[in-house]
Amino acid sequence: MQAVVKADERRMPTVCRPFEEMNLWQRIFAGHWDGFVAEYEREHGQSIPECWHENVERMLSCGDIREGYYEYYCQDCGATKKVGFTCKSRLCLRCFKVAVDDWLEQAKRVLFEGVIHRQVVLTVPPALRPLILSGEKELKAYIDAGAKAVKELVEEWRKKRKIRIGIMAVLQLHGRAGNSNPHLHFVVSEGGIDKDGTWRGVNYFDTKKLRRKWQYHVVTELRKVVRGSGREAEWNDKLGSMFRRYPTGFDVDCMPESGPVERLVVYLCKYVSSPPISIRRIEEYDGKNVTYRYNDHRKGLVQETISAVEFIGRMIRHLPPKNFRMVRYYGIYARPIRE
Repeated sequence: MQAVVKADERRMPTVCRPFEEMNLWQRIFAGHWDGFVAEYEREHGQSIPECWHENVERMLSCGDIREGYYEYYCQDCGATKKVGFTCKSRLCLRCFKVAVDDWLEQAKRVLFEGVIHRQVVLTVPPALRPLILSGEKELKAYIDAGAKAVKELVEEWRKKRKIRIGIMAVLQLHGRAGNSNPHLHFVVSEGGIDKDGTWRGVNYFDTKKLRRKWQYHVVTELRKVVRGSGREAEWNDKLGSMFRRYPTGFDVDCMPESGPVERLVVYLCKYVSSPPISIRRIEEYDGKNVTYRYNDHRKGLVQETISAVEFIGRMIRHLPPKNFRMVRYYGIYARPIRE
């Protein structure tokens, strides 16, 4: 008798297809999604975000010809082949390549050709991460704060020239292990337009100054978000303590890019177009636990075994709110200014 994954009306996405048709990634979600939802609701006292449910449902049906397909015909031998539609879910390991290509084409239309760019990575202490991840306003404030810090650093370098640079901002919500670690990757032009409309080269990045500016702007922007809310008293104290606890500012890393900027863009856009790991990094799945590997900046190659429910939690938490823009443009790369 053929094994079929049946949908639970309350939790399980409405997908019904033979289990053996699914790849390993889909099987883990199909077998443990209802358990994950129950644990999430018990721990958080609320339902899972609707966009999570939608993305899982689409991912599980990806490539299923019952949901629609293209049919190809060979004129030489007369053979036909049906290929199921892709799902375009951010949770799908099959579809992310198309999404990366789309991001790359968009970036090519925005970033100025032939201009050297620098990657700037901005992070915050773990104490601030729950606030940043709590909603769309907090996430946007987080990205805007980083852009303000970088632009201000360059503007103060040559105040009279009023140089405006271009910034492509990419928000990453997870670390390499799939853990919650919201941080920012900026692709920054090493040049900009001055007040006279003349292009000026910019190779100045004082990391010490940027650390303090980043700290000031992110704390200031997050204070604005919580102002007038029920969280204001709690978070004002925590935000204010950041200056005392981190007197030199928050972590910043600036890396000049010697190669084509396209390589950097592809690397960064994978973060917003796919889950934290690929199928080939899953070492073993026994029906209950998942063993997978990842590269840690400090420890090197790490192999970890966790329950399938916890694995789903790590992999799905990177999904942003529906329609939230994970890639944004600032300065001369902002649409109105660039055009």
